Amino acid sequence: MHSTNPRLNRRAVLAGAAALGGLSLLPRGARAADHWPTRPVKLVVPFAAGGTTDILARVVAAKVSEEFGQQFIVENKTGAGGNIAADYVAKAEPDGYTFVVGTPGTHAINQFVFKNMTYDQAKDIAPVIIIARVPNLFSVTNALPVKSVAEFIAYAKSKPGELFYGTPGLGSTAHVSTELFKSMTGVEMTHVPYKGSAPALTDLIAGRVQLMIDNLPAAQPFAESNSIRPIAVSSAKRWPGFPDLPTIAEAGVTGYEASSWFTIGAPAKTSKEIIGKLNASVDKFLKTEDGIARLRKLGAEPAGGSPEDMQAYVLAETEKWGKVAKFAGIKPE
Repeated sequence: MHSTNPRLNRRAVLAGAAALGGLSLLPRGARAADHWPTRPVKLVVPFAAGGTTDILARVVAAKVSEEFGQQFIVENKTGAGGNIAADYVAKAEPDGYTFVVGTPGTHAINQFVFKNMTYDQAKDIAPVIIIARVPNLFSVTNALPVKSVAEFIAYAKSKPGELFYGTPGLGSTAHVSTELFKSMTGVEMTHVPYKGSAPALTDLIAGRVQLMIDNLPAAQPFAESNSIRPIAVSSAKRWPGFPDLPTIAEAGVTGYEASSWFTIGAPAKTSKEIIGKLNASVDKFLKTEDGIARLRKLGAEPAGGSPEDMQAYVLAETEKWGKVAKFAGIKPE
């Protein structure tokens, strides 16, 4: 039976409001995270479709889409060595529906390459997880009469400035890896930046550029089909998929080592709860037999770990590549 006493009714309303107010004291991020995601999520890739970043992003997107029951859509935003995509995500709403698939360029190298950075990779992008680390494949166009790093160095020195090397873009690991190679060997080559690995590899196959030291997952299919000639790997150890290929260091460039890595980052104010959910999902996949096998087949070594692990690693890599940029004489443009 309802009370007709105005005072009692007013007390009931106030009590109900107080109860609702108590609920509102829960952190908004925590409440949103309970139901996240409720709509499609964007994974923004800084390079063109077909490159390593894009390939790994699509593998991860398919798996987390399956787990969360919402589409994780890969969106390619190319240009400025990845800065366009990273800046877009850095300035996006921190609601858990926009992430960037980061690279050493977007997270470490670009600050040493570009004068006018529109985002701060350390402050504006929150770490989520490292997806994988990969070596680079040192490959030449088939028309080039060389079959080893030593032969390439000798050939390049006989034609100073006449050879061209392709990269997925200014500030990419392919760029700084090749500049490091140049500075350690004394060869002179001209840089030709592209908007992603796929168009650069197309020109390597056609002979319009003569060399690429590009991420293994992008270059591997063309090496296996003999469309290009792989000569060495850039990592400290030989890669199991190409056991007969020496490392660049083994081939005579003592101390040379370079590898790439791929991460997921979020706008800085994205809730820790949402970041934690995505981190746990991706980390679980990277530790499964299926995840390990799929990434290794692509030429990538699964990484994983916590957001804090990613942050520490990126800071260490930033310091390393800063020294490389200075050593190689790369000036901000």
